[in-house]
Amino acid sequence: MATQSSTSPQSEPLEHLRSAINDIDDRILDLLLQRQKKSTEIGKLKKEKGLDIFDPAREEKVLDRLTAKTQDILAPEAVRGIFMEIIKSSRLAQQPLAVAFLGPEGTFSHQAVLSVYGAGTTCRPAESIEEIFKLVEKDVCRQGMVPVENSFEGSIAQTLDLFFQYNLSVGAETFVRIRNHLVTRAEHLGQIKRLYSHPMPIAQCRSWIKGNLPRAELHEVGSTSVAVKLAAEDPEAAAIAGSLAAEIYQMKILVESIEDHPHNVTRFLSLGKSDSRPSGRDKTTFLFSLKHEPGSLHSALAPLAERGINITHLESRPMKVRTWEYLFYADIEGHREEERIKEALSMMNPHCAFMKVLGSYPAGRRES
Repeated sequence: MATQSSTSPQSEPLEHLRSAINDIDDRILDLLLQRQKKSTEIGKLKKEKGLDIFDPAREEKVLDRLTAKTQDILAPEAVRGIFMEIIKSSRLAQQPLAVAFLGPEGTFSHQAVLSVYGAGTTCRPAESIEEIFKLVEKDVCRQGMVPVENSFEGSIAQTLDLFFQYNLSVGAETFVRIRNHLVTRAEHLGQIKRLYSHPMPIAQCRSWIKGNLPRAELHEVGSTSVAVKLAAEDPEAAAIAGSLAAEIYQMKILVESIEDHPHNVTRFLSLGKSDSRPSGRDKTTFLFSLKHEPGSLHSALAPLAERGINITHLESRPMKVRTWEYLFYADIEGHREEERIKEALSMMNPHCAFMKVLGSYPAGRRES
């Protein structure tokens, strides 16, 4: 009696295509291994020359070149995402990188570190924003990630004040979409009697809480990660937190994206001891104070307007070392090595009592 083939005629084209994909995957892996070896060689040369491993300008140029070559079959965003992960892996092959962030693990600051530096990064939680500055200043960590601005809450005052106190450079920025989820061990909303989170996520989800958990006891805690840990120990409790905290503590997301405003974004800046090279799409951040003269702010900013330089952010903060005097924090489009930026900052200087350029870096891409 003849045996029946396990592969039907209809499945032969499918198996042929799968076999072709397997061959392609093998070639991709071989090329990735070759790329990793070259990255290791680059890391050795950088170390000999005292260069930073993290080079955001170079990375942006690589990504821009590759996304410009995409075709309709593969979206530029997909190409960017794939090669960002390849670049992060190659960077880690050059040298392990320690990055300080506002802890504990699982916070949105932790998420910002992973989005910029990759999953293999040594992430060091800090208890305060100032501790991040100190860890980088003392070379305990090579880089630090600090929150600087939220789309709804405005600037982080403490971060701005610390830029004045410490001599560190801004080397990169990233934007993290704040997605607050309901994290719990409960099977449905009716089981939840207690709700934990940091005060900010509670405020950001106020309408959802009122409409869905009106009788739950609200408990404010120090961070979203602490909230998840507490909810993990209580089957009648839930936490408002991000997906990273839920993943770290192996908790279930019962309801996704419960924030009242869907476009809540926090901007983070990466701190180090060196500038980033020009990438072609850059920002420069600096701070300055003014002389006590009529029209001093207008006179100081005029060189920027005269050269068509766009100010993307400008605000003032009280100088804590001098009563009733203020520091201005500004972000402008362009790199400090560009001639027009050099000229503008030079022309501004005589109108300022103090000026400090914090750094130039590739402009971050906002999450959708």
